[in-house]
Amino acid sequence: MIGVLHLERVVAVGLFDRFKDYRKQRDERKIGKSLAVIKNPKAIKEDRQAAIEYFKGLDDPHVAVPALLQRFEYSLEHGINDTREKESCMDGIIAYGETALPHVREHLLTTNRIAWPIKTLKALGKEDQVIEILKSALDFADVRFDQAKVDKNYDILCYMIDYKLPGFAEQLLHFIADPDERVRFAATEVLIEQDDPVVPGAIERFIGDESPDNTRIRRSVIEAFLKHGWKLKEPERFPSGNIVGPLFISKDGRLEVRS
Repeated sequence: MIGVLHLERVVAVGLFDRFKDYRKQRDERKIGKSLAVIKNPKAIKEDRQAAIEYFKGLDDPHVAVPALLQRFEYSLEHGINDTREKESCMDGIIAYGETALPHVREHLLTTNRIAWPIKTLKALGKEDQVIEILKSALDFADVRFDQAKVDKNYDILCYMIDYKLPGFAEQLLHFIADPDERVRFAATEVLIEQDDPVVPGAIERFIGDESPDNTRIRRSVIEAFLKHGWKLKEPERFPSGNIVGPLFISKDGRLEVRS
């Protein structure tokens, strides 16, 4: 009798294990199929919406969040539908709370389409977390021949203007020498917003830069020196005391506008 009961238990366990394997394989097929639909801009709208809802309903954020993030990788011609789908994905990611943050960070490190991931990041994280992730997503390598990476750096710098970045000014100086004028300009704008004593001396050179490529940067730097009353470290570069037009250097080395 004991042998029969043991055999029955063995059979039951075996059946249960096979059922788990079957369910796992079925789930993996469902996940793979749904992911392929989410990533396909040419998929039928209803199918893609169903795939989004499927991932939003999963209990496992480590499967759902990376899948939902894939919808941010393209845009549909129909703008309203595109926005609705992306908003739905963002809502789904946010619902997982802080467990979604590492996945959003990893996605930002690899993607060149950062607008929606950053929106999601801001909704998920505290300011210090957002700042650290934005910092890590900047590419300090020579990316001049990779326009997508150049554009990504520019976009990230544009977002950074809203934040104070203590201790990061020295690293940001890397970008004021970037070959792309937009990146140089965005980096200068970020630096101007920082409370770091290294900034005035680092951007002072643009005051005398008359090159057409740096016209916007020069204007912003001059406005910053006037606004903050920063002193020039090298006023002797302008022996006449005149910068341009009514803009002069005062006796104490500050910029001033004279009538």
